[in-house]
Amino acid sequence: MSDCASTVGVVPAHPIRADLHTHSNASDGVHAPADLLQQASRRGLSVVALTDHDTTHGLSQAADMARELGIIFVPGIELSTDVGRGEIHVLGYGISPDAGRLQETLERLRSSRVTRAEGILDRLRKLGIDVPFDAIAPVEAGASIGRPHIARALVTHGHAASVRDAFDRYLGQGKPAYVASERLTPVDAVRLIRAASGIPVVAHPFSSPEFPHSLPPLIAAGLVGLEVYYGEYDEDSRRVLADIASRHGLIATGGSDYHGPGFKEGRELGSVDIPSVALSRFLEVVAAATRQADDRSSW
Repeated sequence: MSDCASTVGVVPAHPIRADLHTHSNASDGVHAPADLLQQASRRGLSVVALTDHDTTHGLSQAADMARELGIIFVPGIELSTDVGRGEIHVLGYGISPDAGRLQETLERLRSSRVTRAEGILDRLRKLGIDVPFDAIAPVEAGASIGRPHIARALVTHGHAASVRDAFDRYLGQGKPAYVASERLTPVDAVRLIRAASGIPVVAHPFSSPEFPHSLPPLIAAGLVGLEVYYGEYDEDSRRVLADIASRHGLIATGGSDYHGPGFKEGRELGSVDIPSVALSRFLEVVAAATRQADDRSSW
């Protein structure tokens, strides 16, 4: 298994703080992967997962910094998928970044993201808003472009008051500059993550109007968990999700979905309290998957 997963495996004996859903500038976050881990350390986090959209480009840098800081690091990814009335995002934890099928698929999805971004910029121009592509391009090759890049450019160029405002007025689904992109099906995303030795988890489940009716085929495909403790969810929503996870035999995970400071309310780095029982179970499951992958690679 890739060396960037080597910090997974120690299950803490005492309650600790964690964030299992973060983004760096390898996709649509603000901070470089190493800087993200440094900020996590300053905020007292002991476990961090980097889950960039459609890319593993930042995992190695983040893992190196995590080792320096003594942080338990979980390599991850987030895949967006299409369903009948919206989309489902699937997180993959403990993945082997060098898995060939995974990388082939990610390269295709990143190319589709560029095409989508160009389409969004074209629609904005028709609305009288000119944002050059250079203003939204990822900082490095292998990084992934997303709508938050465009949202931040709209703020910088004075066309929106905030990232939230940019989505509400222009970029959200059904808004005048929205463009759909190539997506996997949810079942394909789960299978892809499993093929890369990862643990598939449905991210922010209430974002999909198909939830929870979408769960049975995903579970049959190998789904392992639900993101119960999500940055934007109140306690009642988390209790409902915890009950659904328990009834379906799924583990409960949690995270802020951090992209950068002031991105959206409730989504600051380390802002979500994950119960120690849920965190320990998550780490046990990821560690077991990592050991199995290592055993297979030594055959």
